[in-house]
Amino acid sequence: MSHQDLPPIAVVIEPRPMLADTVADALRTRGYEVLVASTHSGGAKAVLADAQVAFLVAAIPAPGEDRSGAYLADVRAKNPEMKTVVMLSDPEEDASEAPIGAIKLVKPFTIDELNEALDQATNIVL
Repeated sequence: MSHQDLPPIAVVIEPRPMLADTVADALRTRGYEVLVASTHSGGAKAVLADAQVAFLVAAIPAPGEDRSGAYLADVRAKNPEMKTVVMLSDPEEDASEAPIGAIKLVKPFTIDELNEALDQATNIVL
């Protein structure tokens, strides 16, 4: 299988396993290979091991972590066209540091709202 035949990579950063699995499943149905991490540092390690990352869905901020590294700036530098959905627990959460084009999704959300956010992020041209 050549590099072009490999599915695009998506990363989910979410500490709650059930929610992480739901998001991962939604991405898999869109043809992504999904890496799941419970922390941003874990997500960064997973992503940095891969050359190309097409999609990031991340809880902001992750419990027990500060905002540093929340948007995986190092990874984004390698993958400038990476699509992003940020999951916020608080609708008033400051997401001003979110990447341009990031779609904000407030928890709790329905599967339909998740799919709509993923579709919106997919259709943004960076």
